[in-house]
Amino acid sequence: MGHPLIRELWNHFPENMFLIRVEEDGHFTLEAANPAQVDTIGRECLGQPLPAFLPAATAEAIYARYRECVARNKPMRYQEHAAFFDEHGNEQYGYWLTLIVPLHNAADDPQRVTHLFGISQNVTELHQARDELERHNQVLEARVEQRTAELQHANRELRLLNGQLEEMATRDFLTGCYNRRHIETLGQREIERAWRYGTPLSVLMIDLDAFKQVNDTQGHEAGDTALKRVAASLQSALRANDLLGRFGGDEFLILLPESSSEDALATAERLQQQTLELTAISISVGIATLRRDDSLESLAARADQQLLAAKREYHREASD
Repeated sequence: MGHPLIRELWNHFPENMFLIRVEEDGHFTLEAANPAQVDTIGRECLGQPLPAFLPAATAEAIYARYRECVARNKPMRYQEHAAFFDEHGNEQYGYWLTLIVPLHNAADDPQRVTHLFGISQNVTELHQARDELERHNQVLEARVEQRTAELQHANRELRLLNGQLEEMATRDFLTGCYNRRHIETLGQREIERAWRYGTPLSVLMIDLDAFKQVNDTQGHEAGDTALKRVAASLQSALRANDLLGRFGGDEFLILLPESSSEDALATAERLQQQTLELTAISISVGIATLRRDDSLESLAARADQQLLAAKREYHREASD
């Protein structure tokens, strides 16, 4: 290091600088190291082969780089993860960005590489920071994944709860069929659809015969049981697009889309027969078919008038 500028650079450069002698037998010896390098590995390593101050695996990995540089006879830049013994003999680990340059003795053999000059920048802290960032990202990703799963679960629970609330809002709590408010909403929708497509629509108004007598003689629990059994029987006999709702008390309203008055009459007779067979309870039925000037209220009112007439007939026959 004869030139003053080179000597100053050697002494004060903040990164590791070293000079490796390439032995004729192919081994490598640390011939010189700047102060930064000496602080890392200790002065006693000077003049020693690499295995004297490096673990065997690390020394062999570095030897492989040196041999490659000598064979290619060109500078090499690479990153290495290496272990070394510090000045106290303790094994340490680190990461370096290393540049090695082959040097030649022009007076002897200009083609033979006699030394390797190297500069290594310690990037251990950078790697540690990057590793810590990756660990932190993994923790965040896991947390996000967990929160996402929790949110999805909460959304499923919310959808289920909303479905249950909607069911509660549209269904009669006792019989399970639609409540009056919802069957009226569905009825108006069916009327508008029938007008739009020019299809018939009929309704049935139904109530249980002698229902008051059941309540009075057997109690309201028996009356509730009768209502549930009749509702189940009616529902089982209807088509998929027919709509059953509890209109109040022991009255049920059934919407029969695309059904003429003849179709509705056949359905009413079938419902009466099946309900009597399944529940031993007779029902009366009133029928009305949609007119051009009808609302659901007027349509249901006509069906209710027919029901009252059927009830009078039932009581007349029962008294005979």
